[in-house]
Amino acid sequence: MRTGVNLVDVTRAADQLLADGERPTVEGIRKLLGTGSPGNVNTLLREYYQTLPGRLNLPAPIATAAAELYDKVRSTAMEEVTEQRVDLERQMALEREQLAQDRRSFETEKTNLRSQAAALTNDVERLQDQVRQAATRIASLEKELAGQAERAATAEARAGAADEERERASTRHGAELQRLRDQSEGNERHFLSRIEEHKTQHQRLQAERDRESAMAAKRTAELESSLSEALKVQASLRADQAALQRELIKYRESAQAAEAAVERLHVESAKTEAAHRSALEKVQLELESGRKAIEQHRRERDDAVREAARAEGKHQAFQAQLEEARAEILRLHRSNADAANLDRKDEQRP
Repeated sequence: MRTGVNLVDVTRAADQLLADGERPTVEGIRKLLGTGSPGNVNTLLREYYQTLPGRLNLPAPIATAAAELYDKVRSTAMEEVTEQRVDLERQMALEREQLAQDRRSFETEKTNLRSQAAALTNDVERLQDQVRQAATRIASLEKELAGQAERAATAEARAGAADEERERASTRHGAELQRLRDQSEGNERHFLSRIEEHKTQHQRLQAERDRESAMAAKRTAELESSLSEALKVQASLRADQAALQRELIKYRESAQAAEAAVERLHVESAKTEAAHRSALEKVQLELESGRKAIEQHRRERDDAVREAARAEGKHQAFQAQLEEARAEILRLHRSNADAANLDRKDEQRP
């Protein structure tokens, strides 16, 4: 296929379209020629319309009217396009300003929510530290309680050992008494004195046992009191731990609510951007409508030019008819002159 067209090709195709009663357009000329880019054909078509009045040799009034009509249509179209462009630019500037303001508000609110989330996170970490400290304290108290229980067991073991020693001493004393009774009467006083000594020792051991038993009972009571206090502290710490866990749950719920609020803000921002995108698409549609209006004005201008061409054709046909009438009149004048000459010649004959 041949590439590239010139003014001659466009002129020939446009004249053919006018002869066929159609308005020359870019698509019509490209279809008729089978080649040519739309931009190149459009430029050459404008040159064709500029040279059309000279080619048609229109009378001055018709050419002036056509030029004025073309200028008027072009001026009106340009004014409308300018007004629409100014309105659209003003509207787009307002929408851009509103969008910027919405974005600033969104950023401010997002910053505040992030600060709140950071504060909640710090509170959660602080509560977790308190829970860990409480757990450490509970473990320490449990360890101390275990030590106190171990010491109580040791005291009880010592008391049991003292009871066993007393029983062994009693057994030894009984055996010794039996041996002394078996001895001779001559040693009675010696044995009696030994018995007194053993009694005294027994009383002393009994007193020591009683003292150790009292001390063990007192220590046991102290350990039981310490155990009770430790249990109370443990219960209090467990209650504090439960309260801290409840507070932790509340803070987690608050953090989740804050995250949900941030998510809602993201969704609202997306909706706002979609609305602005829709508004921009609407503006683009209005621009397209303006372009179509310009194209309509151009078609009306082309129709006016074609009407002028038709008027020129009619004028040329009328001029041809006038020429034929003039020729007919001249012919009749000649015929009348010839007839008059013949009559004069007939009159002059004898």
